[in-house]
Amino acid sequence: MMSANWLALLQRQSAPWEPVTWNEVVVGYDFGLVAFAEIRRWIRSHGFRGEACRRLAEHEGEAPMKDFEATLWEACREATGRLPRPGGERWARAQDRWRLALVREALDAELRPEALAVVLESIWERVGCPEDMVGLWTRPAPWATGPVTVDYGALWRFLRRREEDQDLVPA
Repeated sequence: MMSANWLALLQRQSAPWEPVTWNEVVVGYDFGLVAFAEIRRWIRSHGFRGEACRRLAEHEGEAPMKDFEATLWEACREATGRLPRPGGERWARAQDRWRLALVREALDAELRPEALAVVLESIWERVGCPEDMVGLWTRPAPWATGPVTVDYGALWRFLRRREEDQDLVPA
């Protein structure tokens, strides 16, 4: 599941009225999904103001600047007045948006059950997901033979539960 534009994937798999925010950008970068060039394009397209935003937008080249991460966090604070913090409410909401978007994207790809199970496990590992995803796939014991499997009932319950939780939490 590779994407040339992770922020576009997130927007496509989110509700139309829910724009990508700084929280998702910072969290997506932290998870290794969103690269510098994509963040720079996003900042340029939104016309954010502030010294850190200007430095990010004006940086040339594909490689991030030396102090990119600190500048990204400062740009987020400039634009919103706050920062998402690991373990905090804004961070958790952005994390949920990412994992729901990635799971929906995997389902849209119409993968075989074995491939879907591997993708679900990869999402769980990459996005640092809580335990509520663990039962969505099963890997056979090392001494047993057989494919990795998906529990589709658990998968649909997970999506429904997370989507309901997202609807209850204000942005």
